Amino acid sequence: MKNKIKKIQMRKILNSILIITFLIPSISISIPKSKGRTYAPEEGTFDRRKRIVIQPKCRLISERKVPGDVVCTYQSQKRGAKDKEIYLGSPGNTCQKEITCPKK
Repeated sequence: MKNKIKKIQMRKILNSILIITFLIPSISISIPKSKGRTYAPEEGTFDRRKRIVIQPKCRLISERKVPGDVVCTYQSQKRGAKDKEIYLGSPGNTCQKEITCPKK
């Protein structure tokens, strides 16, 4: 009789140990590690909180060949912006038809 009671107690102890070992990692994962709010967007969803920087495109107007250099003149999509001139630095290069506008 005492043997059966000991077996039942051992099973309860082992079951509780197993349950605790499975619960502790899941509890520790759910607790945020930083003090501030954390945010992880779901994959495949459009997230309005992501910061998107849209840079204007510049289209090629003219390509001039200066001795020892090539000068590309680009026009910005923004109205009223000045045309941008880019010096490629070697006579063998050619201008791209469209680039992202340089800041200066």
